Amino acid sequence: MQNHVILCGYGRIGREIAEQLSREGVPLLVVETDLESRDAAEERGLTVLTADATLDETLVEAGIHNCRALVAALTSNAANLYVVLSARGLAPGCRLIARADSEEGERKLRQAGADQVVSPYVAGGRTMAATALRPLAVNFMELLAGSDCEVDEFQLSDDPRLLGELNGSTLADLELRRRTGALVLAVRTMDPRAGRGESTLIANPGGDVRLAPGQLLVVLGSQSQLASFAELLGPALVDVAEMPS
Repeated sequence: MQNHVILCGYGRIGREIAEQLSREGVPLLVVETDLESRDAAEERGLTVLTADATLDETLVEAGIHNCRALVAALTSNAANLYVVLSARGLAPGCRLIARADSEEGERKLRQAGADQVVSPYVAGGRTMAATALRPLAVNFMELLAGSDCEVDEFQLSDDPRLLGELNGSTLADLELRRRTGALVLAVRTMDPRAGRGESTLIANPGGDVRLAPGQLLVVLGSQSQLASFAELLGPALVDVAEMPS
């Protein structure tokens, strides 16, 4: 498989993740040892690798070097920690998302190299509270699912030479909205002086925001608009990862 998501664990959380990714048409490989969970995944038409996700050879067989992301959704913090450690050692550039059931587990998973750590209990509580106050804003992504719009991430190269005239140009100079129809929702800039994961996020960026190597652009648009946006970036674009709507 190429450009797929590796999902380690098909429990309650894993099933929800698989359903969302499947609705988006994202290629998915489930890694599971429990036979009942394996059968449930196969009944949903998913590709399943029956193996221990904490082992290096399993991740290699699952295509860790060719995937777009790996999600560690096993039932214990320790198991997810092993998965993240193995995955980070095998594929330093792989995007890793992990489940944690405690603050200590979250801290250790981040130290092990997870790009994002999600606690279902904390995330669920925050979502419920936010829904009570701002229901439309919280449901924005669900509303997008019923439209022709999507939200994509566009990662710019770290090499200034690949950016060419884009390097240092402002969003106003480039007229991205007029030329592609797509809307830049946010720009994330990594801090090279800080540790892993330290960044600055500019939401709803103004026209004076300048492009620079290594930035991540979060963009809203239809598939054709996003394709035009990617074409405009050209060699400056090193990775495009579609975000679930």
